[in-house]
Amino acid sequence: MSENPKFNEYKAQIIEILAKMFDYLALNGDFKVEEKGTRIGVSISSDNAGRIIGRKGQTLESLQLLVNRMMFKLDEQCPHITLDIDGYASGDRESKDRAVSDGENGSAPREKEYRRRPRRGGDDSPRSSVEQLEKQAKDAAKEVKRWGEPVKLPEMNAHDRRIIHITLKDDPEVTTESFGEGAMKKVVISLAKQENQA
Repeated sequence: MSENPKFNEYKAQIIEILAKMFDYLALNGDFKVEEKGTRIGVSISSDNAGRIIGRKGQTLESLQLLVNRMMFKLDEQCPHITLDIDGYASGDRESKDRAVSDGENGSAPREKEYRRRPRRGGDDSPRSSVEQLEKQAKDAAKEVKRWGEPVKLPEMNAHDRRIIHITLKDDPEVTTESFGEGAMKKVVISLAKQENQA
């Protein structure tokens, strides 16, 4: 009774991808895959929940991004996949309230966050090359257009934010805005509002 005729195929592929990832990371887990409207939801149960969620949910978000990218490579029509473990993503865990305390409430859709890896050589400076930033901006814009949800980039300095804004300024389908206080702010990329609707 699946709405998507390819759901069973997607389900098998998602479980295979996650099982391989967990095997490589020496983690255990059981996966329950189900359709949730226009999306596919994966509930994970594991003794390693804390490791899988990571600090402020970063590991779970990265895992979700990887699974979506891999499934998109296999089939560009695959719906967006959301991962949840022990109710973390749905807000059932108490620690969720502490982890997501930057002004989001339960009713607002949660923006996806891109995270940059720390640079090698002990340099904590979050600075990236112009090419990396341009690629990051274009990749995020593609995700916004595909899924229709805003993407929040990590905090960056004014120079790096400017590169993101300039890279996407001529794209009529998306808008960019900086949020935060102080020198380090986040750029949020969203779908542009269609003004010429009759």
